[in-house]
Amino acid sequence: MAQNEADAAVRPRFGGLYRSLAINVGLPFVIVQVLLRRGTPPVTALAIAAIIPFADGLVGLVRQRRFDPIAVLSLLAIIVGIGTSGLSGNPAFAVAKESLFTGVFGIVFLASLWAKRPMIFTLGKQFSTGGDPAAIAAWDARWENPGFRRVIRLITVVWAGGFMLEAIVRVIVAFTLPVSLSTVVSPLLGVVVIAGLIVWTTAYIRDIRRRLAAASAA
Repeated sequence: MAQNEADAAVRPRFGGLYRSLAINVGLPFVIVQVLLRRGTPPVTALAIAAIIPFADGLVGLVRQRRFDPIAVLSLLAIIVGIGTSGLSGNPAFAVAKESLFTGVFGIVFLASLWAKRPMIFTLGKQFSTGGDPAAIAAWDARWENPGFRRVIRLITVVWAGGFMLEAIVRVIVAFTLPVSLSTVVSPLLGVVVIAGLIVWTTAYIRDIRRRLAAASAA
C-alpha cells in the first residue's frame, strides 16, 4: 500500500519546458527590443522575432515525424498573429498571438479531464521520461494508482486555469498598452505565470511526498 501511495508522488522535471521558454519567449523578446530601439517598425520587428520559435517548431515536427498538435497550434498562433498584424497594420495582434496558444491550451487541459488520461499526464511523461522505454512503461503503470490520478487531475485543473487567465490578460495588455510596453509586459507575463505554475506544482508534489513519508513512518 505504501509503495502504491508513493507512486502518486511525481517528481516533476521541467528541463524541456525551460528550453522552450528560452526559445519561444527569451530570444524573441531580446530580438524585438533590439529592433524596436533601432527604429524597426513594430510589425516587422515582431515578425522577425517570430522566425526563431517558428523554425524551432518546424524542426521539432520534422524530427518527430508525427503529428504533434501542440507544435502545430504554436505554429498556427504565430502565423495568425503575424498575418493579422500585417494585414491590419496593428501590431497588437502579433503581441497577443501567444494568447491563442495558451488560451486553447488551457481549454484543452480542461477538456482532457474527460479523456482517458489528462493532458498533464501526457506532458509529464514527455518531460520526465526522456524517451526511455523503461521510464515510459513505469510512468504509464502509475496511472493504475488512484492517488496518482487525483494528483494529475488537480494539477491539470490548476494549469488550465493559469493558462486561460494568462491568455485573457495578454489580450488586454496587447490592445491597451503601447507596443513599446506591451512587448515587454506580455512575454514577462508568460514567464511569471509559467514560473508560478512550476513553483506551485513543485511545492504541491513536495508536500505530498512529505505527507506520505510521515504516514509511512507512523
